[in-house]
Amino acid sequence: MSVRFPVFAITHIHTEGSNGESSEMDEMNSACLREVLGQDTPARWAECFTTVDRLVKLLNSKRHRPRVGIITVTDHMNVRSHTLPDTLLKAAATEPRLAACAEITTVEKDIDGVFRRAPEVLVYGGPHKVPGPFGEHYGLSQEIVDDIFANCRVPGLQEVRTSLIIGHCAALGLACALAHPFDGHFLSLEATLNLISQGQYIETVNGGFPAISTRILEDLVSFQNRVVSGWRMSAETAQFYPLAKRLEDKIIAQGRSMLHPWGGSDAHSHNFARVVMRFLSFRPDSTPGDMFEAMLRKDVMDHLIDGTFSVQGRPGSVMSVVDDITRIVWRNLWHNRPYMLDTPGHAYGMVMKTQKVVRQELARRAKHQEGLVYQATKNFDSNRILADLVPPHRLDIREARRRERSILPAPTVLPSYLLDAHHTNHRSYGIN
Repeated sequence: MSVRFPVFAITHIHTEGSNGESSEMDEMNSACLREVLGQDTPARWAECFTTVDRLVKLLNSKRHRPRVGIITVTDHMNVRSHTLPDTLLKAAATEPRLAACAEITTVEKDIDGVFRRAPEVLVYGGPHKVPGPFGEHYGLSQEIVDDIFANCRVPGLQEVRTSLIIGHCAALGLACALAHPFDGHFLSLEATLNLISQGQYIETVNGGFPAISTRILEDLVSFQNRVVSGWRMSAETAQFYPLAKRLEDKIIAQGRSMLHPWGGSDAHSHNFARVVMRFLSFRPDSTPGDMFEAMLRKDVMDHLIDGTFSVQGRPGSVMSVVDDITRIVWRNLWHNRPYMLDTPGHAYGMVMKTQKVVRQELARRAKHQEGLVYQATKNFDSNRILADLVPPHRLDIREARRRERSILPAPTVLPSYLLDAHHTNHRSYGIN
């Protein structure tokens, strides 16, 4: 058996490249600043002050625990702004443990036919370095980013579509994951579950979102992994939970993959390694390319068996979210202090205006997320569904041969405990 080397990877983190038009709330916050400080004010509101240099120092830190060996910078990208920052490309060209990646804002068609804000996609890259203006680096090139935005747009709309990005990444050989797919969007429950089911790596633990989302996502991962392995809903349970039955039918009919739980820090200000992925590499000096290659070249089933990836860390809490927001507010006040010194009331007005806008937007998203949670507990009661799933029976030789010609994996390939996303091989809450 080959020796494996554990490497801790930060797979979802933001820098200053997530500011400006890249930020979904930039337009609202900028309007508030102009209202308080004047239409011609140079003041700007930033959602992240983390520099790339600070992350490079983290990679070189011998005191930090856990010792971080890989960082994939996933700054926000959307149709308004999707340019990889020069500072990131320059650092990635000189530091092979740093990768230039992206968190792409998307839309998806809901069950009523309307396209709505959907879960974001973390697009990482392939196993090999790509060319850049400052040298080759791991992750994405600007050409790849432009290609994604050119080929994954919804016909008649400007926005890119989640499912198209997932398919395009598979065609281009790019590793990707769905980012906190139960939070921060406005899809219905059925459309959300169906979209998550189409992925492979699902961010179940995010440092900026609540534990209830983690529980629901982990149960969904466990449900799909059992269905792919041959488990089936009983007739009684299927009648009581038609939404789960429809999802089961799609998983079977379309030969969908097993899902692997994923974890992301999503840090914007500090505590960058609050959620990391432990990657078991075959090399002691592992690079992001090695991690991307593992995600692409081996089936999720293999990773579930040998524990290639496991989530380390905890989801967010009320206090951690408040702490993040408070730090960002004070950093913005300090950064914009030259434009407020003439009138002391400007600082108060700026904070009150932006806080109101941010609070209203976050409340709108929180209300939708609460609705999803309520619907999930009512229409997709995972505790009962998982408890009542019927395991596959032992197959005779004729049935086995029929299964071999199927696009689905043969059933009973894994012990049932390995199919649970919360199994200790896949998740450990031991960091923060």
